[in-house]
Amino acid sequence: MTRTAQSATEAAPAAPPPRHVVITVHGTNSQHPADEGDRWWQKGSPFAAELEAAFAKRSGPEIEILPLHWSGLNSDYGRLRGALDLVRTVRRLEKARSSYSIIAHSHGGNVTLEALAQLPPSNLRGGIVTFGTPFFTRRLKTVPWLIALFQATMGLVITPIMIWYLVTILGGDTNKVLETTVFFGGLLLFAAWSATRGLRTLLWRHRARRRCGRGIRPGQWLVIHSPRDEAMRLLETAAAISPQYVTVAAAMRSLTAFARLAGVVGTVLFFVATGSYFFSPIIEKLRAGTYGLAAAADLTFILLVPVVYGLIFGAVWLIARAGGAWLWAKTLTAAIHGGVVGAAYGGDAAYVLKGVGHFPPYVSELSEARIEAVNLGGIDDEAIFVAAHKLYSAVVASDAPDGGFADPDAMWKHLSDALYHNAYMRDSRVVDTVCDHLIAMRGS
Repeated sequence: MTRTAQSATEAAPAAPPPRHVVITVHGTNSQHPADEGDRWWQKGSPFAAELEAAFAKRSGPEIEILPLHWSGLNSDYGRLRGALDLVRTVRRLEKARSSYSIIAHSHGGNVTLEALAQLPPSNLRGGIVTFGTPFFTRRLKTVPWLIALFQATMGLVITPIMIWYLVTILGGDTNKVLETTVFFGGLLLFAAWSATRGLRTLLWRHRARRRCGRGIRPGQWLVIHSPRDEAMRLLETAAAISPQYVTVAAAMRSLTAFARLAGVVGTVLFFVATGSYFFSPIIEKLRAGTYGLAAAADLTFILLVPVVYGLIFGAVWLIARAGGAWLWAKTLTAAIHGGVVGAAYGGDAAYVLKGVGHFPPYVSELSEARIEAVNLGGIDDEAIFVAAHKLYSAVVASDAPDGGFADPDAMWKHLSDALYHNAYMRDSRVVDTVCDHLIAMRGS
């Protein structure tokens, strides 16, 4: 009986090892509603299949690809919203006690960075890998900074006052305990919320560095990039250039033209404001039928027109030549450059995207895989011609919207496949590097 039970126990299959979840975060313009497909981050894609095979080859854990869907727009607001979605996904996995790693491409790396800056340390978190991510450095825009400063100041000032009111009134003789508690207690809660909200906004960078410093182990983050990455070079160039869109001479001409307009408008407004003083005597004489020299003398106020015009024009002209033109040129150039960089970066959230770099700004110790152009396997200049041929063949084969020039999604897919920025996941050596990193970090 014992031997039979022992044999049955020995014959029973061992429990399968727990599955390791790999969260994939796509980049800009790579969004798709389906979890399965041929895009690198979807289940069943060539990259997913090759990664699963690499894990199996190394006797690693069975992995489960979990795509994260975010807007994919070139929008900082969209990336921050995607970060919140990633935070919720990670919390669900940690609640289920599932170990996980994160692989992100392009701006998906910024989504990952901002999510990890909001999460506490976790033993379930494995390796983090980013491909060709232009990591942003940020600062709060002026208006959000002022709002946060006001919230923090108001909350810190009002909170102790409300506490003092509550203690003083409730500690004395009062028959309105409920009213006092509701009114002053409500103001106390509002003030405390205001202080907390303002301080959290003002100290977001310090909090992000502290979270990442505690939550990301040395070497846990693997950064993979290439000097031939077009998207990275474009954004780095946009951040580095300091063009002079508006010259001082052009600003001088602009202010001179404005001086003429200001002179005309100012003269009209002057006589509208003083019309009763100048026109009333003339109107009275005309009604009385007096058309002599006295009426003509009253019209001499017209001589003030060139005087008023000249004073306004001269004031603007002098301001322009006393440094106003230089300041105006600088202001216009900064506004135009801010718009250009904002369009390139998608800076539509509460932060100014000041610069771009290869490495996440909140992480001090990480791993790096710098892939030289000649070593970026799976792509070369021939890929451009291959992609162009695919696009041409699709148009020739069918003039219908599907696959032709009328299908922007298909066109983008064909052309973007030729970019080095989208080729990291086609390199088998990169896949092996990613697999080794995730296995090592899962076991550390």
